[in-house]
Amino acid sequence: MKGYPADPDPYPNYRWLRENAPACPMGGDTDADSTCFVTSYELVRTGLLDSRLSSDPRNAAGADPSAEAERSVLDTDPPDHGRMRRIVNPAFSLSAVDALRPRIARACREAIAAFAGRGHADLMAEYGLVVPVAVIHEILGVPPEQRVDAAEFLDRFWWAGAAREPEPAAVEFVDAYVTHIIDYKRAHPGDDVTTALLRALDEGGLRDESELRGMVTAVLGAGHITTVPLVSAGVVRMLEHPEQLAKALAEPARWADVVDELLRHDSVIQVSTNRYALEDVVVGDVPVPKGGTVLMSFAAANRDPARFDDPDAFDMDRPRNGHLAFGHGTHFCLGAHLGRAEGEIALRTLFEALGDVRSAVPVEEIVWSFGPMLRGPAAIPVTFTPGEAS
Repeated sequence: MKGYPADPDPYPNYRWLRENAPACPMGGDTDADSTCFVTSYELVRTGLLDSRLSSDPRNAAGADPSAEAERSVLDTDPPDHGRMRRIVNPAFSLSAVDALRPRIARACREAIAAFAGRGHADLMAEYGLVVPVAVIHEILGVPPEQRVDAAEFLDRFWWAGAAREPEPAAVEFVDAYVTHIIDYKRAHPGDDVTTALLRALDEGGLRDESELRGMVTAVLGAGHITTVPLVSAGVVRMLEHPEQLAKALAEPARWADVVDELLRHDSVIQVSTNRYALEDVVVGDVPVPKGGTVLMSFAAANRDPARFDDPDAFDMDRPRNGHLAFGHGTHFCLGAHLGRAEGEIALRTLFEALGDVRSAVPVEEIVWSFGPMLRGPAAIPVTFTPGEAS
């Protein structure tokens, strides 16, 4: 597995931009190629609600609007976005996620059992990675014997879709894996998201095979590539703040507060997907021409002192105040309930099982990576007493 670009601490730069250029033009070859980078809470929230900003890359300057491509809820606008989202909404509803909780907990216990007797582990590679990959395959109806290795899965999806420049070999791998899943589920239908998407294709809810492939790819990718750094970041923050860990262990309902603060403080999705101006617009005081790109920083917005007191502090007792970690408006994250549940269950299960877990290196020396679109710990080496692991 190749290393991911290091992302030591982008927050001082975000702070400077918020204070000096909350809507900041970033040059391109032409005015239409330029990008407006937005960092203030108010401008990000407003931009996410602006119907003049499209998620469809066919509206980018110079794009061919007739180009064929796999499309999903991630890169479409209404009404197509709503049509596709309605197909999978039931599987990600609060009630559906609540029904999944025992299966999430089982995936956590199985991951812990693999290293509990050893007395040391890398909790990113062996836990933060393993659990979300297992859960999203469960949701798609893919049994363990049909899955690729979890580390390879994350690696190929990152280099295919989250890296600054996608790697052709990774894109080819993802395409082949999606084909494998679709072929398997056609032969083995079940009560799962892939079968629901196949049924929607047969019944006209999806227009063609490219939409089917786009949706399976989107659920596979978004369903793990964000939750992996979320769970891993939560492990680091609990190791860093033992007094807050003690509160959550004493009152298990407080894990919801831990995860909500984690989403705000360590926004794993650092920036939105590209938005393209459908007409000439002004963002803040920056003119954006038709076809120009607007990129909104969830991470910067979620540490805006105009919205959050002492925003750089991690505080599970902080009053909830509308963070933007899941976006806002039409493209509010489909998997928000699932992400919260996975975070709560994974952290609670881990710290209840490993009674004296401690970082094997100073917490401040843990390397954060996955930039520039995502951010999470690259590795979390820990030690613990095997006899105390249950």
